Amino acid sequence: MGSQLGKLERRQRQYGAKDYMLGVGAAVALGYGAKMAYDYWASSDRPPSNGDVTRKKRTMESSRKRQLSDGYSSGIDSDGSSTSSRDDLKQNSTQTLHHRLHSYDWEYVEIPYKEIKQASLVVDDVLGVLENTIHNEKKNTPVRDFVHYGSVYEGLKVISPDVFDVMIPIVLETDMWELISGEETVQNAPGYWLVQRVNIDFFPMGKSAWDDTLANKFMDPWKVRRKFQNILQKVVNWSRKYRVTIDTSGNAIYLNVDYDIDTKLQQNTSRHLRIELCPVVQMGNVFVAAKKHPMSKLEAGFQLMWQQSFHVEEKKLLTDVSGVSPTIENSYYHYDISGNLANEGEIPEQKFLLWDINESNCAIQCLKIMKAIQKSDRQLGAISPYCIKTVFYHMLSHQLSDNITHWDQSELPSKLREFLVTLNNFVRNRNLPNKFDGRVNLFDGVAAEDMGKVEHFLTSIVTLNDIQLGCKLLKR
Repeated sequence: MGSQLGKLERRQRQYGAKDYMLGVGAAVALGYGAKMAYDYWASSDRPPSNGDVTRKKRTMESSRKRQLSDGYSSGIDSDGSSTSSRDDLKQNSTQTLHHRLHSYDWEYVEIPYKEIKQASLVVDDVLGVLENTIHNEKKNTPVRDFVHYGSVYEGLKVISPDVFDVMIPIVLETDMWELISGEETVQNAPGYWLVQRVNIDFFPMGKSAWDDTLANKFMDPWKVRRKFQNILQKVVNWSRKYRVTIDTSGNAIYLNVDYDIDTKLQQNTSRHLRIELCPVVQMGNVFVAAKKHPMSKLEAGFQLMWQQSFHVEEKKLLTDVSGVSPTIENSYYHYDISGNLANEGEIPEQKFLLWDINESNCAIQCLKIMKAIQKSDRQLGAISPYCIKTVFYHMLSHQLSDNITHWDQSELPSKLREFLVTLNNFVRNRNLPNKFDGRVNLFDGVAAEDMGKVEHFLTSIVTLNDIQLGCKLLKR
């Protein structure tokens, strides 16, 4: 203190008390003017920079800490929250989640149109060769034109266009085949069917092109897939543009395709997609696919079962709820990533049911966000993407019964919570009924340990606040 007084006395003697005080006043005025200029600059209508956001966040945090420590507000609760601003804080929290959901959807979930187009052209090339080869052998393998279905063609694919689902409709001879419901068998398997060879006395064995796929007078789905696999082996190396390999380890015939290959570079720069080919049989309004029953490895009686497909009913429900109805059958409008209608010349022959999404309706957006969460999260990966779609179908049907066909955009955070709670309820009951056949439990075949992990994860997040929920779920 003494040294500081000494400095002050020396400066007063050197410059004079009056001049020194004028200097101090000028410095104060300059400082105050700088502060006013900064306040005006900070409050002006300009796009905030990252530094602005950081500064604002730090200011808010420090202000909040001072409020909690001083307790100067008369409305401070025991938990430190202000009763006068609690509703505002809650609203800001919801808006933060709403903003994060939109950012997550735009930057991570939605697939750019150019990527879908490029991948679809590759699929068209590969399938074109395959389809011509099969049709050339139509005497041994009579089939109709391939049918494109699934998430890409429903406009529900997320993150990357890496899986394309294709049906191969088998042509069965009239009066030689019939379907038997799995409920009428000893196995009592709802949602599954047997494809039986009949009238053998009038049409002896060998009359049908598919008699070589029989096992005890029933068409064996494994033998059917094997028959197509033998044809595929002839065409997998038809082009230098793509590397194609075959995988039959799952529920379909998988073509793994590497494309966009740069042979000049030593490192692998190619992209990858998978085409899932599934033979199907249609009789009347019933479609059955050559997919295995979950119990097929444990009991021989399930090995000849064909899984019923509800792709027609699913498409109708999605169209009804979205409010988008194609004007011409099998010809759909396509919107690019910026929401503009794509030019006709830019639309590939295989057109997609990509939603002309009403910005005020968040139903499809909510489903796609949940699908991306399921695909990105290790715990939720134990259940299939179709389980996520089925939960969505149940939510839609429940609201349609209440004449609610519109999910307002402002409800996106609350609808996501409702989605998680609904899924958790199904998981806790260990029963997720197929929307179109309630006797089928889609959780059959999922290990009990995996179901326990899914339940623990969902139970832990449904009670989180909006900010915590966003941090926990929206991973990339």
